[in-house]
Amino acid sequence: MGKASRAIILRGDNILFMYRHKEGAEYYTLVGGRLKEGETAEQGLVREVKEETGLDISAARLVFIEKHPEPYNEQYIYLCETSNHNEVAIQSTSEEAMLNKLKFNTHEPLWTHINLFSRLHFRTPQLQTAITKAIAEGFPSEPLYI
Repeated sequence: MGKASRAIILRGDNILFMYRHKEGAEYYTLVGGRLKEGETAEQGLVREVKEETGLDISAARLVFIEKHPEPYNEQYIYLCETSNHNEVAIQSTSEEAMLNKLKFNTHEPLWTHINLFSRLHFRTPQLQTAITKAIAEGFPSEPLYI
């Protein structure tokens, strides 16, 4: 069973997303991805965020666990803080950079104003709804299953 870790990264009134054009579908998702063999959810989160944005996670709190269809089955969603505020960019050594070069898929990290979030074509609507509610009312102190 596959698992993934994803990051909710807020900066002021903006939230960070990954724009994807994959196998003919265009959508937005959170930064993050599949865990490697033997990797904890937190280790995978740190690695994926670094690969996909260049940002370093300084703090992370698990806020949602999302049941998801294959290939992930379960996604761990963390509210994250970063220790650097560099411009975001796919790192040249990442899988996403390789796929972008091959023109097979497009992966692009983007900041979006939180007021626009609910209008994005987000990959999993139940997670989009949970994040929208949490931005307005506060993130849960204990992880919620969605």
